[in-house]
Amino acid sequence: MRGTIIMWSGDKGVVAASGQRYDFDINHWQGTTAPAANMTVEVATSDGKLTALTPVDEADLAKEKLAAITGEGSKYARAIFENVGKDVAIAYGVFLILALVVSLISAGGFDDDSITLADLLSGKLARAALGGGSGKGTLLVLVATATMAVPYLWKHRFAPCAFAAPLLFTIIGFWPLYKQHRAQQEAIEAMGDFGQMMGQMAEQMVGASGPFDSLGVGAYLLFATVTYLAFKGVMRFLARS
Repeated sequence: MRGTIIMWSGDKGVVAASGQRYDFDINHWQGTTAPAANMTVEVATSDGKLTALTPVDEADLAKEKLAAITGEGSKYARAIFENVGKDVAIAYGVFLILALVVSLISAGGFDDDSITLADLLSGKLARAALGGGSGKGTLLVLVATATMAVPYLWKHRFAPCAFAAPLLFTIIGFWPLYKQHRAQQEAIEAMGDFGQMMGQMAEQMVGASGPFDSLGVGAYLLFATVTYLAFKGVMRFLARS
């Protein structure tokens, strides 16, 4: 059984294991290094008496702790998936992939850049692909994905409303892009017929007048996914009301 040395002085000490304390001396020690307080050991007993102490390798302890953490994580993950349902769990997974990997702007439409939702949330627009998505955008996407666990952790009728978080983060990401698009349209309208002509020429040259006109399939899949999650959240909230 496992135990912890709680005291060592000279050639004698005390070890605690399974709620019991055992006195030991250097003759019980089976390690190559000296005993020390707080050291984890393997305790051997016979007829209720301590017979040997063997130190547990730190590498083995680290592996055991990692296995325990992984096991606990898997347990909570299964519980969360069962709580939200297979459809919502899959939708969150699709959102995560679309937000971090899939380009939302169609190729050739706007400088051939690959722009993900993580890029947009990082505050990058047309040149997002040059530097890649920053940690800020990725973190926000992960936060939005983590809201899947809210109904499991917070037993409240408003908890399912957290499923609208991916939609909110998507709107936040696209809002600067929308403002840029509107500014371009207003500038063209202010220029009258000449502006309309220049706008048409730009569309013929690059296939779109701006990034908001160049949304690819990934963007529409993202919109559909986050809208579905928000819808499921609202329906579950209404069902609890």
